[in-house]
Amino acid sequence: MEIDSTTRVANSPEALEKLLGKISSGRLQKPDWIRLQGACRLDRVDPHQRKELLTRIHACVLRGFKANNCENSDAAARLDYWRSVASMGFHDFSEQGWMKCYDSPFVEDYDYIGPYLQKGLAGLDAYAAYSSVLGTVDFTAEDFVQTELCRKVGTIVEPMAGTAEFAYHSHFHYPGFRYVMIDLDQSAQQRVLAQRWSPNTEKHYLHADVLDESVWAQVKSVTTGESLSYIGKQSHHLFSAKELFRLMDVATQHVDYFMLETPQLAPVMEMGGTDDLSRQEMKDAGLEVELVEDPDGEPNPFTNLMHFHLGATDKTGNRKLFEYRDWSVWSQSILVTLARILDLNAFYFHSELHEFVSVEEEWEDCDVEDEVTFMLFTRRDLPPPA
Repeated sequence: MEIDSTTRVANSPEALEKLLGKISSGRLQKPDWIRLQGACRLDRVDPHQRKELLTRIHACVLRGFKANNCENSDAAARLDYWRSVASMGFHDFSEQGWMKCYDSPFVEDYDYIGPYLQKGLAGLDAYAAYSSVLGTVDFTAEDFVQTELCRKVGTIVEPMAGTAEFAYHSHFHYPGFRYVMIDLDQSAQQRVLAQRWSPNTEKHYLHADVLDESVWAQVKSVTTGESLSYIGKQSHHLFSAKELFRLMDVATQHVDYFMLETPQLAPVMEMGGTDDLSRQEMKDAGLEVELVEDPDGEPNPFTNLMHFHLGATDKTGNRKLFEYRDWSVWSQSILVTLARILDLNAFYFHSELHEFVSVEEEWEDCDVEDEVTFMLFTRRDLPPPA
């Protein structure tokens, strides 16, 4: 089901002031977005006034604001503006606009450039840099639990969670759900649990191996309603074929829906080399972030195996942020083949229909060549199509 959103427009500072007054007084419901147009430009107000305005906007929107009219040719001024907005609870890692967690009352600090400017490459937060260039912030649980297939979901499971952005961003919208996160990285676990979660939301972060079936039994024991499991596109590719097969097997025995994010459909030979992911604020600060093929990492067309790393570089040198050794590109067709061996029903998320569609149905209008794809697998007996 397509998700409706509301947008309010402010064409001048006076119109923005009037709009924020109506929303904060309760005379007007919070919109999803506020669009700033024309003379209503945050880059033309002094930093103190901008901070006050951003505080008020944060409290008056569900998702964020849109302001494509803010431009500056001076790198230093442009960076100062970006940092001033990012530190006040909005990020622009999405094409949708400057976003916050859905209706979050907490002002998150998304300015990962500040620590870099203070301490150089050693001060760059690897997790924050990763989120800005490789995170999937355009999708949360909302997109999937609104579908016909997953509308009864009440538990979100995030295996190989890392910083658990999927669960954390989703819980503000669905605080009544249960959230179960699993990862081997203790530092990531500490980072996630230190974040400001809604106090009444039930969450569990398990420091465990997702290939251990007893872990999934533990997940099942705390599940309420149906359960949806999500693994991002960078994570499950770290498994060998046997490990991935086992994961799909044990997970689908304990959760209702097991979902994997996959990259755009492309031959593995096209995925090697160096991919510059640097964002504008990185360039303005004198920083570059790239996916770099390791010396022995050329993609193997027979096994889909490759070796690379996410690296940061500036005039002082370089730093490896995350390494991806023995990374295999598990394409959609490979995943479907594994699912058929396991007698699983296989679906993909159709970005235009906003529904999960069986891989057995018409596929010519799907966008797996241009966009990331969410593949979903289940053992559930499903009703025949209408």
